[in-house]
Parts: sequence; structure tokens; C-alpha cells
Amino acid sequence: MKVLLSIALWSSLFLAGCSGIPVNQDYDTSFNFSNIKSVEWLPAANQTPPKAITFEQQNPLIAKRIQTAITEQLGQKGIAMRTAGLSDAYVTYHYSSKRVLQADPVSTSFGFGVFGRHSGMMFRTSPDVYEYEEGRLVIDILSKNNQLLWRGISPSLLTEQASPQETTAKVKQIVASILAQYPPK
Repeated sequence: MKVLLSIALWSSLFLAGCSGIPVNQDYDTSFNFSNIKSVEWLPAANQTPPKAITFEQQNPLIAKRIQTAITEQLGQKGIAMRTAGLSDAYVTYHYSSKRVLQADPVSTSFGFGVFGRHSGMMFRTSPDVYEYEEGRLVIDILSKNNQLLWRGISPSLLTEQASPQETTAKVKQIVASILAQYPPK
């Protein structure tokens, strides 16, 4: 059984590392993370904006997928999810998205054309500007006195996919990529 669990853990870490999902982390270098054996969800009153509870009210299906994925990933690391007051630390997440304008550097093009008895020349030097939506999933682990201990971040957009199964797989992939960095080495 331990061999299968070990293989599953290493496979998920390998796949998370090869997933191509950008992630980064920051943490308290003076904290001993091996002391965290159990976590509980951070109470809504202690959450900071953008609050997980607000996201859950607006997007209950994706929020449930995020919570399930976090619970599964921490469980694979031997960290149990406990009820209020019986844990070593808190865990929470934040999700936000925003519209971003991106401008490519100035591009130049030059061309000639002939149409019937007419000909012409074109020269263009304008930047290409486009708009896209950027998402950001943040997973935090906090001490029991609400001090941030570890933060994992992925600038990934969580959107509904073609099917619920694809949406679940996408969320699991992003959460696994973030939590592959925990505990910090």
C-alpha cells in the first residue's frame, strides 16, 4: 500500500512539474513546516479580499472543485483536513480575474500590390493591442494566529470547460501544480 501511495505521489509531482502551468511560492523561512500535520479551512471572518467565501457564493461549482482538489493534494502529502479548532494550521484560497490590455511592440510592414491598371504601396508602423482575461489562483497556509506561513500562486484562468469532467481536471491540474511546491524544500 505504501508503495502505491509513494508511486502516486511521485507521479503527481512529476506531472505537476511537467504541466507547463506557471507557479511560484513564498514562505516564512524560519517556520518548520514538518509541524503541520492537519489543517482546517480559514474562517470567513478571518479571510482577506478577495475572499474565498465570496468566490464560493458567486461560483459554487468551481469553488467546490478547488476545495476538493486542495483537500486531495494535502491528503496525498499526509496532511489531514480537520474541523474547527483541532488543526495545526489554516488553509484558504483566493481567486481573482481581471481584463488586461497587452501591446505588442511596434511592428512594421511594407508591401506592394497591383489590381488591374492600379498599383499601390503600403507601410504600417502601429503596435498591436489586444485584450485578454488573466486569472490568479492563490493558496495560503496560515498559522493558528493568522500569520501567513506559505503562499502558492498560479496566474491561471479558471473557466468552465466543455464538460464538468474537463473543468474538474483543469482545476486539479492547477491546484496540483501549486501544491507541488509545498512543503518548501
